[in-house]
Amino acid sequence: MNKFWDDILENIDDTYFIGSMVVYKGDRSKVFVVDGQQRLTTIAILLCALREGFKSIGATDLAEGIQTYIQQRDRDARTVYVLKTETSFPYLQEEVLKDGPATITTRFGDEERAIERAFSEFKKKIAEGADAIFGNLERTPEENKSEVKRWLTDIRDTVLDLNVIVVTLDNESDAYTIFETLNTRGKDLALTDLLRNHFKRMIDEGTEVDHATLKWRSVIETIRGAPSNLDPDEFVVHSWQSRYDFVTKAKAFAKAKERIVDANAEEHLNRFLSDAEHWRSIFDPDFSWNGSEKEVVKSLRALRIFKVKQSAPGVLSLIRAYRDGIIRYRKLRDAIKMIEKFHFTFNAVTSSRSSGGISGMFASFGKQVFNCRDAEAVDQVLRDLKVKLRSRVADPDEFDANFRQITFTRGQTSQKELIRYILKKVQKEEGSPTVGESDDLTIEHLLPQSSDRDASTVGQIGNLILVDKETNDRLADKDFNEKKLILAGKGYRLPEMLTEVVDLTDEVIEKNTLRISELSRSRVWRI
Repeated sequence: MNKFWDDILENIDDTYFIGSMVVYKGDRSKVFVVDGQQRLTTIAILLCALREGFKSIGATDLAEGIQTYIQQRDRDARTVYVLKTETSFPYLQEEVLKDGPATITTRFGDEERAIERAFSEFKKKIAEGADAIFGNLERTPEENKSEVKRWLTDIRDTVLDLNVIVVTLDNESDAYTIFETLNTRGKDLALTDLLRNHFKRMIDEGTEVDHATLKWRSVIETIRGAPSNLDPDEFVVHSWQSRYDFVTKAKAFAKAKERIVDANAEEHLNRFLSDAEHWRSIFDPDFSWNGSEKEVVKSLRALRIFKVKQSAPGVLSLIRAYRDGIIRYRKLRDAIKMIEKFHFTFNAVTSSRSSGGISGMFASFGKQVFNCRDAEAVDQVLRDLKVKLRSRVADPDEFDANFRQITFTRGQTSQKELIRYILKKVQKEEGSPTVGESDDLTIEHLLPQSSDRDASTVGQIGNLILVDKETNDRLADKDFNEKKLILAGKGYRLPEMLTEVVDLTDEVIEKNTLRISELSRSRVWRI
């Protein structure tokens, strides 16, 4: 939008080319826009902002002149807007295109917010330009007003005289074919845009309301509504992998285009619609889960800590099977817990890498679950997955060596959330009591960070414990024996290895780290 504004100002009294647009003929004098909707909408918004600019200086005749490009009368003398949109209807029409206050309440989503920002920004730029002209003290107020009028008129004429190549086709199918061909030779089109256009072609209900586009908009809004930055294209890939083919983003549309035809397009679109909520709930655990499903939420949060996505197609299929009533909650909980344990060992601790093997394995698993029609069939698929996951777990020596490298100090904080996760699990396994809510617990170094010991030792898990903030403040930089007394008084219980020693040496910390590592791989995260 800002670039468009700058280009308009730079090309006043000159030719400004805005590229090509692809349209196809409708009934009577209508044309339907396949490629160019965003540019046309932006132009319309700018014209409306100029209309408001003319009104602000009392040039109502020029404001009305612009409005004739925005709305006209049809052959039945009804007032209609030249630009008709469905996805932003009726917000665009009521709040921007209409010359006057809105008369109905409109829904407000991502697209409406974008339109509001664009309209406000254009009006702001026009007001700033006008203020700068009115600020010229060498001219009279009337002369400045005339200069503002001339400036706005120049912008208007530049917008209305834009040059564009319009490719007009006789039907929608040909238009989309040309559209996709043009884009394959230029900037890559988003996968979600390609699919939206394909669904629009396949689902022709013969009505003015484009239900396919509206449903696809709901898919995108669900994904983009997450607090974290989720990629709608990645969702499409994972959804497709969980049902059909293990494809890359680059090849996903070609595969989808082959499978999605007139006869099944509605079914596929509805599946994407429901999958969008399931997929978002993997990466946004606060979305769609209830209090009775908190164990699944904990596992999903763990996967977020591990920063893994390879298993998303498999997890998506499990959630889908649960929501569709094929498996019960307990089966879902145990399955995702197993995946959590695998990723803890494979990714979080040993940082293992695979050349697509893990992603392919989970995509295949997801496809198998999708094809299951009852819980018994899912059980067999889960048993097979369990065997595969166990075969990929690191050997004990590799696990222990990498576990020792997980540290937390003032200078090394990148693994803080992972260490909190590990300590909570281990302390729960050992029956170690804690004070306060688990989310409020802080990491305490038994051997203070202020000691002269090497940070690689002080930061090890064998020197760390989770305590409530009040206890953490009391412990401060006290020596180890004082800390033991305070912890005992508050009800915390240290492992026997630590309670029996007076001096917390490097060797003791190393041994405790190894003890926790063995406990982790043999019990806590054993698949």
